[in-house]
Formats: sequence, C-alpha cells, structure tokens
Amino acid sequence: MNTYSKIVINGNLLDPPEGLQVRNFHDPVVPRFRGKNRCNTPVTEIIVHETVTQSVEATVRVLQRRKLGVHFIIGPNGEVTQHGDLATDLLFHAGFHNRPSVGIEVVTPYYPKYRKEDSPWKDTIDAPWAHEGAYVVPTAAQAEATALLVDWLSSEKAEGLHIPKNWIGLCKKGMALGRVLAAKRRKPGIYAHHYFGHADGAWLVMYCLVTLRRGTRHSTCV
Repeated sequence: MNTYSKIVINGNLLDPPEGLQVRNFHDPVVPRFRGKNRCNTPVTEIIVHETVTQSVEATVRVLQRRKLGVHFIIGPNGEVTQHGDLATDLLFHAGFHNRPSVGIEVVTPYYPKYRKEDSPWKDTIDAPWAHEGAYVVPTAAQAEATALLVDWLSSEKAEGLHIPKNWIGLCKKGMALGRVLAAKRRKPGIYAHHYFGHADGAWLVMYCLVTLRRGTRHSTCV
C-alpha cells in the first residue's frame, strides 16, 4: 500500500481498515484544508455531516469558499479522501466542537429536490426528523465506508486519537434522529451534526451504531 493510501495521524502513516479505500492529502490531487494547529488538544470526538452536494470536488469548493474544512470526505462510491492531519489540524466544521473533533462529510444531495435522475442516490424516504420531511439515503457504499471509518477512528488502531465508542444520541428509548441535549457540551464520543447544529448526519450515525452494535458495550446513554 503506497503513501497516498494511508490515514495520517500526527504525521504518521497508518493502515486504514480492510475494505476502506483511502487517498490522503499527500496525493497532489487531494487538497489539504488549512485551519489552526490543535496545540496538543486531545482528539476525542467524531462529527458526521452530510454535504447537500453532488460530488467530492463540489464539496471541496464549497468548504474552501466558506473557509471551512473537514478531515474526511466520503464520495458516492465509498472512496474516502483525507484533507487534514487528524491529530494536528483543527478544522472548522462543527462550532464549539471543532477543537477536539474529527469531521467527516458524506457527499449526498440530502433533499429529494436536488437528486438527479441519473445520480447514484436511488432511495428517498419519508423522514419527519429531516429538514423538509424527506431524505435521500446515502449509497450503500457510503454507509459501509462511514461505519468502517467510525469503527477504526474509535479503536486502538487510530494511534494518537482518544475517541471512545460513546454514542451520544443513544438512550433507553432508542437512537436520536434530532437534537440531543447532551450535545450542547463537549463530551468524548460519536456525534451527528444534527444533534447540535444542522439537520444532517443522524441517519448515518444510526447506521453505524446498528452495524457496529457488538462493539458498543461502553456506549453512553444520554
């Protein structure tokens, strides 16, 4: 596996999980987002977003124009591009959660009105929790890639990170698909952006939980 196909943490090149296709910012075609230095702040959170775009390239342009950035973007085919060092690059994507978090953007149109007929996103569902009440489901490849990445980032294999498998949206009544009171403060674990900001990421985090259920013994109920 070449240098471009590793995950970068504190300058170290680590093998991604089996089955996950990664290209990092050492590849000249993958831009690196510039934010601030974390200054040794422990990385303890994952924030999952959805883009309301049609491609990785469009997502990069939008984020650059808005002076924002994320560490990973997951394209329609499930390929992951890494745009920042997970340990050292503080990027702007989640408000007061920026400093301790890794940001993941999953490319989707989100809204049915933006889904093109020939697009890779085929399924739309009624979703009372979604903005405007309907939701374009990410591709199967994207859902699987998100689960693989979240699982790896919250494991000992992600050397230099300290992200536990605490599912911030999980409680005795089920998995949150909207705002979560606990997300108003920083707490180590796995978040959807929906929990404290916009209306994105909740379906994907729920998918990750279902897929990785056997690894959630230490999950948080809030």
